Amino acid sequence: MERTELSQMLLELVEEETGETFTEISDDSDLRSGLRLDSLDMVSLILKTEVRLGIKIASSELNGVATVGQMLDLLQRKLAEPAERLAA
Repeated sequence: MERTELSQMLLELVEEETGETFTEISDDSDLRSGLRLDSLDMVSLILKTEVRLGIKIASSELNGVATVGQMLDLLQRKLAEPAERLAA
């Protein structure tokens, strides 16, 4: 999946989670303050992302992930690791 597709998917999930509409998000957008995600929103976003992409993200992998760009980097890494993907 291309980075632009991942970004669009993430935007859709964030909008679904927050009930807000964002015209766009950039790699520099802060997940918490910029997109107004609290801790529960973040957990839900991660779970929905895992289901949508068929991947598993360990909580330790989220350390240091504060921006959209960092999240997209993590998702691209996870998608590149087919052995780590969940069985369908």
